[in-house]
Amino acid sequence: MKSRLQAAALLLVSLVVCVGITEAVLRFRLVDAYYVWPPNLRRVLHPDESILHGISGPSRLTINSFGVRGGPFSPRQRYRILAVGGSTTICSYLDDSETWTHVLQQRLNDRLGPETTWVGNVGRPGHKTLHHVVQVEKLLAQYPEIDAVMLLVGINDMAPYLARSLGVEVGEAVEVPPRPSPTAVSKLAFSIFPGWDEASPWYLRTAVGRWWTIHLKPQVEVSGAPEQDERGSIVKLLRDFRKQAAAFRRELPDLTAALGDYARNLNAIVDRAEAEEVRVIFLTQPSLWREDLSPAERDLLWGGGPGLSRSEAGATYYSVEALAEAMDRYNRTLLRVCRERGVECIDLQAELARDATFFTDDAHFTELGARRVAEIVADHLLDTEPLATLGAREDATGDGD
Repeated sequence: MKSRLQAAALLLVSLVVCVGITEAVLRFRLVDAYYVWPPNLRRVLHPDESILHGISGPSRLTINSFGVRGGPFSPRQRYRILAVGGSTTICSYLDDSETWTHVLQQRLNDRLGPETTWVGNVGRPGHKTLHHVVQVEKLLAQYPEIDAVMLLVGINDMAPYLARSLGVEVGEAVEVPPRPSPTAVSKLAFSIFPGWDEASPWYLRTAVGRWWTIHLKPQVEVSGAPEQDERGSIVKLLRDFRKQAAAFRRELPDLTAALGDYARNLNAIVDRAEAEEVRVIFLTQPSLWREDLSPAERDLLWGGGPGLSRSEAGATYYSVEALAEAMDRYNRTLLRVCRERGVECIDLQAELARDATFFTDDAHFTELGARRVAEIVADHLLDTEPLATLGAREDATGDGD
């Protein structure tokens, strides 16, 4: 019995020493980092084409070790673009190979040469410019040599404000909620971030626990992220709610305060990018909303209501005309800020036709829509510096063939 106890004690001491050494090494080598998506996440969705027309599955969603939907960094890459936005950026129901960011990368590399350009995607459903401010600040400092940050924004700032306004009478003031604390923003902007585990059990606050969470437990979900089911059934349910609306409100609330808050966030994003000497490219938000939608096209819509968590039959919704006007005002605000700050803006709203060929619902892209977005963005990039010069050089040498 004595020898058994000694052996057990020796084993326990050895285990404690090994864990202690591992903890010390990881504390020295583990760099606290920010991850929009859990690193190494793998998902396969099977969108139902009867619900999400223009999208055929299965659709793989693959996140690399940096928390980015995209390939790894490579020394061969000569130009790196980080795409930031919401669900119309990440394109969850599209396969990795069908997202506009991946197709954009392909088009650029077809012209400039293999692996010349890297396009990473950190879009996340529900994220808005308040989240993008901190994402741009942290990620540009963290990722190696990002040359340009590209942001498709607007709809996720607009939709929550309109949803809140449905709770008041027409003509009443709608308050913009106070800004949350930086920690609260980080909890929504990132899946994992330094300090994220302050309320976690002690063993997850160790370096060993943190390494395990990041690398061996990749299914962590960002708190409060909108659910996206495998088939897209939530879209059908939300469409049914809109069809059963009690009323459609045609008059918009006063957007002055909301647009002012939106402009402040846009300027803050530009400030953060310029501090890192990174090129900023904004994209206006295109949508299907237009006054003369056919009945079949109207049946694709589900937005403009009280919000995902409070959607139900018999609710009040904004009309298609009101949604189109509101989106136009947000896009005009973006264009104005870009003019004032001297940064680039690709007006997707003006260049992408508003029909069901390109949209599977209010604003999300079909496979054809994503390809068209990539084409518009690629044309802009290849016509402007520095890729215009790089493209001309490759054409002259034949390396881009």
